[in-house]
Amino acid sequence: MSEHKIDYDLPYSPDVAERQTSDEGFSRGWGEHFQPNEAYWVDCHVHMRDKSTDVMARAVGEYFERLDAWRLRRVIALDARSFTVDAFAETGKKDDRFCWCAWPRYHEPDADFVDRAFQAGACGLKLHNAHILTEGGDYKVWLGKDWQRVFERVAAQRKPILWHVTQRLTDSPYTGGNRDSYWREARRNGLTCTNADLLEVFLQVVKRYPDIPFIGAHQLHVGFDKLDELFERHPNLLTDTSCGFFVRWGDHMYDADRRRARQFFLRHSGRILFGTDCGIGVEATQEYVFQSFLGHVRYLRQLHLPHDVLQAVSHCNTERTFGLPELQVKRKGNVRP
Repeated sequence: MSEHKIDYDLPYSPDVAERQTSDEGFSRGWGEHFQPNEAYWVDCHVHMRDKSTDVMARAVGEYFERLDAWRLRRVIALDARSFTVDAFAETGKKDDRFCWCAWPRYHEPDADFVDRAFQAGACGLKLHNAHILTEGGDYKVWLGKDWQRVFERVAAQRKPILWHVTQRLTDSPYTGGNRDSYWREARRNGLTCTNADLLEVFLQVVKRYPDIPFIGAHQLHVGFDKLDELFERHPNLLTDTSCGFFVRWGDHMYDADRRRARQFFLRHSGRILFGTDCGIGVEATQEYVFQSFLGHVRYLRQLHLPHDVLQAVSHCNTERTFGLPELQVKRKGNVRP
């Protein structure tokens, strides 16, 4: 019988190769099909709408009680407002699985609030154009002097900004997205700006503040070719995996799509952060949220990324960008999925 040889051109878990020689090859061939696997996930894009530390602690506990088995180790909640920042800070101090960002609305360019949030432990800032569209605001507000003061404070701290910039107009039944989200209200408000306009203002800010890492949420709702171009032009631009990088249960990506995505991830392995846009809360419809998390994991697992790239996307990039320490993970039970 001919000896089976592992094709090391394919990515495998590093321990597979180690067993070829360790202990004089005693365990050679054991688990030789093991693929690269993430040490853990850090989700850079979740939402927490609760307002008290007791409720937040309960919500975080329930969330991790389920997803710890899927190697989720930490989340970054994006929703701290001026009236909830203390609760977010207290929750983060008590539980290292919970980190958070401050989220001032477009009409709240308060540099003092941003300073207060950073002093309380915020690891970054969240911005969103949705309220400009739904409330008929000025989409160029980010270029004004008040917001420039905010961005200068963020740059001085070298903190990142995760920014929901644009919004697709089409349906997205695959992920449950609605048609004309935010844009329906924008038209009623008489706004005539476009996604291209919103993106251009965002890119002006990105260019003006090279010391701020800007994370374009939901891949800025553009495809790989456009992202390639934007990454080339803006070294401080990153993206998260939320919403677009998603595979539903039972699906397997077509080979051509998988190869295209894999090439993109290999080319930009240091600029993609794992994120899901999941909502955490004791009133949340939990199974829907859990399946959303797993759909984003499923996408990355189907790319068959090399070990180092998978670690980068699953947690290292987020830890580096947000200034978070690497975490220790304790195995629970006999097997950790």
